[in-house]
Amino acid sequence: MTRDERGQSTVELALCLPIVVIVLAVLVQVGVIAIDHVKVWHAAREAARIAAVDPDVEAIERAAGGVGLRDIDVSVEPEGLYRRQGEPVTVVVSYSPSTSVPIIGSLFDGLTLDAEASMRIEQP
Repeated sequence: MTRDERGQSTVELALCLPIVVIVLAVLVQVGVIAIDHVKVWHAAREAARIAAVDPDVEAIERAAGGVGLRDIDVSVEPEGLYRRQGEPVTVVVSYSPSTSVPIIGSLFDGLTLDAEASMRIEQP
């Protein structure tokens, strides 16, 4: 190794390290969003399960909120007055995930996660 090549590794690391850090930050943010998406799916299934036996909108929203997400939007079709036993009830859950990774999280602003679940109405 000649004298001119001694700092080469340091310079290469200094050039590559920011790229590696950015890629890791993006992976972490995508992982957080993936976890939230699974929770949204679970919230829709739980809310549909309750909607199949109970027309109370508050109970349906509590079931959807039980997965640990805040500020979720829950819509139920058909409304309580129009439900008939044996017909399907559909619950749609929407959630805007938090962007927890600084700087990288702003790339995912405005993202909305949606999930839909349908079940047969059991109670009249």
